[in-house]
Amino acid sequence: MPLHALSEYTASMQSRVCTFALIGLLCVASLVAQQAPPREPHELLAALNRIQIDPAATYKIDPSARIELRRGDGRLMFDEGYLAFFQPLEGKVTGAVFSGRGHILAAPRDPVEKQQLAHFLGAPVVDQNFATAYLRFTDATAAELLREFQAANIEPGTNSTLADVWQAAVLSRNPAHSLRILSESFSQSPQPYFAASLNGSSVGAFDFVYDQAREEPQLFGQARKSEGFDFYDIWSSYRFPETAAARSAFRAIQYQIETNLHADNSISGVTTIRLHADRSGERLIPFQFSSLLTVETVTLAGQALFSFPDETTAAAERAASASDFLYVLLPRALQAGDEIELTLRYHGNVIRNDGNGVLFVGARESWYPHFGDTASFAMYDLTFYWPRKLRLVATGSKVDEREDGDLRIAHWRTDRPSSVSGFNLGEYASASLPGKAYSIDVYANRQLEQALLNRIRRPEAEMEANLTDAMPHPLGIPAERMRLAMSDPRPADALKQIARDIDSSIRFYETYSGPFPVHQLSVSQIPGTFGQGWPGLLYISTYSFLPAEAQQLAGLSSSGQEHFHDLVPFHEVAHQWWGNVVGWSSYRDQWIDEGLASYLSLLFVDNQKSPEHKLRVWLDRFRKRLVEKDSTEYAPAEIGSMQLGSRLNSSRTPDGFDLLVYGKGAWVFHMLRELLREPGAKNPDTRFIALLHTLQSKYAYRALSTENLQRELEAVMTPAMAIEGGNSMEWFFADWVRGTGIPHYRIEYSTRRSEKGFVIKGKLMQSGVGNSFVAPVPIYSSAGGYLGRVIAGGPETNFRFVSAREPGKLLIDPQLTLLCVAER
Repeated sequence: MPLHALSEYTASMQSRVCTFALIGLLCVASLVAQQAPPREPHELLAALNRIQIDPAATYKIDPSARIELRRGDGRLMFDEGYLAFFQPLEGKVTGAVFSGRGHILAAPRDPVEKQQLAHFLGAPVVDQNFATAYLRFTDATAAELLREFQAANIEPGTNSTLADVWQAAVLSRNPAHSLRILSESFSQSPQPYFAASLNGSSVGAFDFVYDQAREEPQLFGQARKSEGFDFYDIWSSYRFPETAAARSAFRAIQYQIETNLHADNSISGVTTIRLHADRSGERLIPFQFSSLLTVETVTLAGQALFSFPDETTAAAERAASASDFLYVLLPRALQAGDEIELTLRYHGNVIRNDGNGVLFVGARESWYPHFGDTASFAMYDLTFYWPRKLRLVATGSKVDEREDGDLRIAHWRTDRPSSVSGFNLGEYASASLPGKAYSIDVYANRQLEQALLNRIRRPEAEMEANLTDAMPHPLGIPAERMRLAMSDPRPADALKQIARDIDSSIRFYETYSGPFPVHQLSVSQIPGTFGQGWPGLLYISTYSFLPAEAQQLAGLSSSGQEHFHDLVPFHEVAHQWWGNVVGWSSYRDQWIDEGLASYLSLLFVDNQKSPEHKLRVWLDRFRKRLVEKDSTEYAPAEIGSMQLGSRLNSSRTPDGFDLLVYGKGAWVFHMLRELLREPGAKNPDTRFIALLHTLQSKYAYRALSTENLQRELEAVMTPAMAIEGGNSMEWFFADWVRGTGIPHYRIEYSTRRSEKGFVIKGKLMQSGVGNSFVAPVPIYSSAGGYLGRVIAGGPETNFRFVSAREPGKLLIDPQLTLLCVAER
């Protein structure tokens, strides 16, 4: 933009108190890299929150003009209306608003992202009209728009009405962007930021973000409500193949945490974090930290540092600041290789009382400040002070425990690096199972949480009066067992059996995953219907501690009872290896640890000499869940790629992650195990076990990506697995990991007798997946066993087999080696 045009623009903005240098208006990143802001961070943040439209910087766009912005794959077009810039702050324009008629167009190149756009929008592109736009930026957006206006001969004017109409909306939206904009002032290598909130004519309000500080710079998404819950549906999020992922600037080496748990269940804590700078030039450090906790001070070598939010931050500001995060500003930028120690003091309440002495640590992932990266491994040193009447368990190995008046004091320390730390507490009973290499301690409450107890007692009151030995309970429970169930089941009654079962699963898993990685495992009861497996500490649902009769009274179906009895505890045990030793690289790789933990738990329960063949039962159950639509319009297998991870949970599929990843992930590892099997060998699973051992040793306390897994699989694959030639398993990952849908197969064939036997010719029909989907489909004869496999590709694949005996009926994969729906 010529300097004289800038001067005319500046002169027209009569309310401004500072004159812009050309570099100051048009190149924000260059300015902030050269000079520190003169105001304190708190003042700048408050000013960014309050910033408003400049009425004198309004541009009227008519249909003959062509005003547009390109960011990443997105193209924003402002066809007709008014665009007004924000007032400048410290010589920089950081936003604009638009009212009128506009259009946005974007088409991602990634097939997974195209599928997600189609899932939410009905088409693999963003192609939307919009009536309003709220824009925030630290890049050259202001300069680009000014050049566009100059080329179209559009002069600035004053429009106070537009500013008035937008005032409330601008003030409410500003805080969500202020900290990100402020961060550019404190980086020696600022990353351009652009965000647009658009009011779509057909889809309502949605967001377009192009932020090069994100690992995946481009994002389209929308906030939605579903059945009273808030969701943020991510339509697409990705980085471009030619760009490198943004690296974290900092990582933790050690956490030293002292926590006081008070009689009212509130906590106060001090965390000292030893940090290492992996990248030069950064000052702002993000931590995961519960919004239920308030930071009192953050210090570096005794010097108080700026943090946000802190105890002076208003509740409304906290709510707008992306919740469970804390930002700390260093006094100077670090250089790569520098190490420092930060000390943070805080207080609040992250513990809930669920009644009858059952406590619940709600913020298990964020009760202390830490880096949220699942592959950020560090050492932990924990000290807890808590009321003497309670018992407390924590991650790591307990070093000591003592009493001091009304308090208990104990110290835990990790033996190996860990990506997370946690604790649980209650009025516990316990049972221990010592061993040579490790010990197991199981803790449970003596009573049920009140909500669950109410569910169990409800049918009790209705039926107790008429209950006789001659009149069985309507749920099918014999009268005597019903009376026992009615006597308020105690989770603590299951302690010894759970300890034995956990020990059995560890011994079983060691064959597949190597030696148990912790010396002390604490297993603790937790209210709710979920579990978590953290280093040396398992959170196991109350349901897993209950007998079948109590589970049934609580409303669990027979498959639900099996889920909490057969799978939940042992899935979490498997995470001691898969998740706590081998981490995942990003949300796109979490399926590996969850799928493998799910599959190993199936193998374990099948190994318990159960006549029900639990592996087949659960695989078939998972398959049916993946293809059945139930009450939604989507079958879980159609939601999206497993690599979408947490993005699978959306307003359309609130439980998408659980429905897809646990079941399909288990099936993926089952199929790999079957492909690697060596029938007739002393141990047919030798290759599969070798693969898992390689992953455990090579990626211990590191991140494992899907690409890493494919490369390690290709190192041990058999020639028969290369169904598309070469030494590649790309077909498998394209179909089952990145792809969606489950193939449906049916078969047409004819048989004739020949000199060589019975010649079988036919066609295998494949549907439910794209034409590029390929899979090795085993075909059996009802009379003569295995005939061979057909490499299915496209809607129809011809085949020919020769059988020594009359084949009878042909069967598609009766051994359940392939995730498919086969016509029987």
